[in-house]
Amino acid sequence: MTKILVADELSAEGIELLREAGEVTVKKGMDEDTLRATLPDYDALIVRSATTVTARSLELADRLTLIGRAGIGVDNIDVDAATARGIVVMNTPEAGATTTGEHAIALLVSLARHIAAADASIRAGKWEKSKFTGVELTGKQVGVVGLGRIGRVVAERCRGLAMTVAAYDPFVAQKNAPDGVRMLDLDELLATSDFVTVHVPLSDETRGLLSRERLFGMKRGARLIDAARGGIVDEQALCDALAEGHLAGAALDVFDSEPLPADSPLRSAPNLVLTPHLGASTAEAKRNVSLDMARQTVLAVKKGVVLNGVNVPRVAPADAAQIGPWLDLARNLASILVQCNPGRVQSLRLSVQGGIPESAHRPLVVAMLCGALKAGIERTVTPVNAERIASEHNVRVHCESSSMKRDFMFLLRVEAVIDEVRHVASGTVLGQRHGRLVELDGYVIDAIPEGPLLVTFHGDQPGVVGQLGTELGAAGINITRMQIGTSAQPAATALGILNLDREPSESQLDAIRAIAAIERAFLVR
Repeated sequence: MTKILVADELSAEGIELLREAGEVTVKKGMDEDTLRATLPDYDALIVRSATTVTARSLELADRLTLIGRAGIGVDNIDVDAATARGIVVMNTPEAGATTTGEHAIALLVSLARHIAAADASIRAGKWEKSKFTGVELTGKQVGVVGLGRIGRVVAERCRGLAMTVAAYDPFVAQKNAPDGVRMLDLDELLATSDFVTVHVPLSDETRGLLSRERLFGMKRGARLIDAARGGIVDEQALCDALAEGHLAGAALDVFDSEPLPADSPLRSAPNLVLTPHLGASTAEAKRNVSLDMARQTVLAVKKGVVLNGVNVPRVAPADAAQIGPWLDLARNLASILVQCNPGRVQSLRLSVQGGIPESAHRPLVVAMLCGALKAGIERTVTPVNAERIASEHNVRVHCESSSMKRDFMFLLRVEAVIDEVRHVASGTVLGQRHGRLVELDGYVIDAIPEGPLLVTFHGDQPGVVGQLGTELGAAGINITRMQIGTSAQPAATALGILNLDREPSESQLDAIRAIAAIERAFLVR
């Protein structure tokens, strides 16, 4: 049974949903040594932001194939180390976007009207009305740094506040920007914006992005909001810009070191609003990230479909309903070919026919590789390392697409060259849910490609199916579905594909292979 370790807070609903995928253990508050000692017993790890997953903590985790981050940022996970070990890392980038964006808006409004300072003044017994004169938001320019999911939420809300919205994002062209958002380079955005709000992930490229030079290059009297990640803003330079009056105010929800150290100069900086990383801290967001991560984990464990993969070809949740069954099909077609034709896999070709989106082609190729390599190579194969393992074993890989040429509007065709012999399996998906094997090495058939399967090549003669049924019945194995495919040549070999309710043992397979009419028989898992 799959064993799942939950190392941080997850909702009860999320925990219950995870139980569909395996045995769940909740163990919070682990340091690096404890996590390192615990992980060898688990197949999947779920964290939020409290647990740090280092390269050292993964050193003994030979079973681990999946790390799920219930939230957006993955800076608390050593993704490179996970990738090197073939471990999938996935996050939930959409569940907390609205909540985090709304918190940035709350900080922005608080800065404009001195809410936090005015509240503290009144609680101290003062009435300093003239001291807290604010500014209107209407007509002011807000500069959004990073136009991803959260940045777009903020831009939309700011337009609703009658602000002028500019944005900087090196990956977004003006033609792809939301309506009413003007794309600028970073320095121009900083120099012209009355408010600047930061919504980029922390990476090598963004660490120190708002440096001392850039902070002092901001429009004099501007206000800065960072609800993204600590390390993007130079904290000491920000304190200096506030103390010298270059910036009128700032609000931070994230910090270089969390919890914020007691001696941090931020605690005494003027005109600075601080919140303890509350961006995703709403009841709705906590529930949503828990449920999204649980659903993604169940799908990954039970179907091998990775949504929101950080280190694998990405499949978005919005595309999952359409693409998920095709990923299953690509993996299963390749697996059937390799298990029915033992030998060295030399090349794999995937042909995609019909309107399957091009964005799905690489995930489909990776799924095909997983199916073929898991069946043919004695090592752990995941979507993270499948392409690398194929390269290491000199397996040539190709993908092509075509318009409708055959009887099916949508079709996947996997060709595998194994020990110099080409083998082919084709399949389609019915009703966007049900995979079908429709051709295997020239045999036309309509089979469900889900294991365990008994695949037989046998003489096309009466009585063979009865003998198969007798042997399986004697073993207490039920045939849940059976399909027979015949060749165009008379008195040739027939193909049998039998879905079974459980796997036969090796001795039971030997008894089936001993039937006179059976030429070859394979168990496909």
